[in-house]
Amino acid sequence: MRKNKVQILTIEHVIDINKQIVSQQKQKHVCLNEEKIDSALAAAFYPGDYPFRYGGIAKVAGALCYFLTKAHAFLDGNKRTAGISATVFMGLNGYQLVYPWNIKKDTNQFAEIIDQAAANHVSKDELIEWFDRHKKASK
Repeated sequence: MRKNKVQILTIEHVIDINKQIVSQQKQKHVCLNEEKIDSALAAAFYPGDYPFRYGGIAKVAGALCYFLTKAHAFLDGNKRTAGISATVFMGLNGYQLVYPWNIKKDTNQFAEIIDQAAANHVSKDELIEWFDRHKKASK
């Protein structure tokens, strides 16, 4: 049985995502270190063919989110770039995330889990499992 080729993101994709994010907030786009992006992508997509090291699209997306968050490759928007990059990767490969919105806090579980990972309150494995629990096949 042959698997479809998995679509992955490149450094250029991640940089473009950050440019869009910071421009929405009227911030200046500054990439501090492209090598950090490359390293984060390599860590998430290793060994480079399905099912990757982490097993499955959602788990790889969780790893991608974690590594990009920790890379601090941009002056602004690192967590937002990590989260959107991970969801773009999932979307390219037929999945999306489904999670609740916290109306009282005006936030959602996705933003909260990324903040917790950035602050070292959630491990890489916990973030990966969160992505896997909240995945849904796209229609």
